Formats: sequence, structure tokens, C-alpha cells
Amino acid sequence: MDFSRLNPRRTVVGGLASTLLVVSLIFMPWYSLSHSVVARDPHNPSYDPGSFICGTGDFHCNGFETFPILRWLLILAALAPLILAYILVRGHRLTWPPGEMTMVAGFAAAILIIYNGIIDRPGSGIAESGVGLSYGYWVALLSAIVIAGTGFSRSQASQRRTRKAPGTV
Repeated sequence: MDFSRLNPRRTVVGGLASTLLVVSLIFMPWYSLSHSVVARDPHNPSYDPGSFICGTGDFHCNGFETFPILRWLLILAALAPLILAYILVRGHRLTWPPGEMTMVAGFAAAILIIYNGIIDRPGSGIAESGVGLSYGYWVALLSAIVIAGTGFSRSQASQRRTRKAPGTV
């Protein structure tokens, strides 16, 4: 095990981003419901108890509560920098530049977070109205982008490109 193979800056940044992604997923609110939505009024004839995406009477929910499958994918994406560090410390030979899979995991997590917050928010029909994004969503999105950037910078550092003369194969 050779810890000198790790770049201290990338290790700290990747570790912090992974930690922030998991903390925002579990502890920070991702979505908030408007208190003034007519559908959440039990005296309204069109009242739907399912209009609370966070649970009945709860106006804030985190990503872990909201998404039963996405939560595990985001935790796996948060583990990617740790797996990369393990691969680098152990000196495993890979068929791809180290950091590429971490970059792919980070970008995939960012795309999933963007889709579930901007394109298609939780809930359906009347339950989707009044759903707003909270600070935990933005922290998770930024963390996923930083994980992808860390993987990208590591993959670029390991590529040694030699220039060939023009016209040679």
C-alpha cells in the first residue's frame, strides 16, 4: 500500500464531496411543500391525503425518504471516490485511466438529481403542485458535480500523451 500515489488535494475534495452527498441525502431537506396549497386542506372537497409527498402533515422531506431506489444509487456514487483511492493505493492495473469510473458515477448522480428536482419533481397530479426545492437538493447536486470533477482531474493526470509526427500511424 503506497499512500504517496494519492493527491492530497483531490483526496480531501473527493472525500468532502462524498460526505456532503450522503449527509445531504439523509439529513438535509430536499423538498418543501407549500403550506397554502388548496389540495392539502382537509376541508376541501378535492382533498387528497396522498398530496403530502413527505408524509401526512410533513412539509419537508429529504432525498432518502423520497426516493426508494435513487437513494442507493447516490450512496454508490458517493462511494466512488473511496473506491478510486483504494485502487490507487493498492496500485491495481486498470484497462481504463483511473478516475474515469468516478467521473461517470458523479455525472450519472448529477443527472439523476437534476432529473428528480428540475425535470420531474416528486408527486403526481395535484400532489406535484407546491413542491419546491430546498437547500439539501442543491448541496447534493453540487457534491455530485464535484465528485465528477475530481474523477475527471484524476483521469487527466494519468494520461500520458505523446505526440506523433504528422502522417505517421
